[in-house]
Amino acid sequence: MILSTHAIVGGALASLFPSHPVAIIAAGLASHFAIDAIPHWDYRLRSISVAPGARNRLTLDGALLHDLALIGLDGCAGLALAIGLFATPATVAAIVLGALAAMLPDPLQFVHTLYPREPLSSLQSFHRWIHTKRQLGWRIGVSSQIAFVVAVVGVMAVLR
Repeated sequence: MILSTHAIVGGALASLFPSHPVAIIAAGLASHFAIDAIPHWDYRLRSISVAPGARNRLTLDGALLHDLALIGLDGCAGLALAIGLFATPATVAAIVLGALAAMLPDPLQFVHTLYPREPLSSLQSFHRWIHTKRQLGWRIGVSSQIAFVVAVVGVMAVLR
């Protein structure tokens, strides 16, 4: 799943129990792995790989800048959408925490390629194991993630 989808789901879950930060973090992290098990589409990065055995070298070039801009835009869009959809003035921090926790496992995959040590190695093994092996094409993948987000927003509207 793209970061935006993770952030929206994490923000939605955080809105259910905004005064319990430990539960928000746990729910955000768990949601990441749960929805990564669903077949989906991920955008391709040009300079960063989380494939087994990948050793990323941070060479400042056009490909790295492109990847960082894409990842940053995706994460910030998801964070903004989570806040816009689920936050009240009193719950903004909780929604941000849930969204960030839900996105966190993906950047930790990259960190693992730079520092392949515990506990990152075990987390990476679990992430790789739970992640769907079926990648969708971009048309169905994007539309299915939009449909999934709409369903999450709809469920949250009913629960409120």
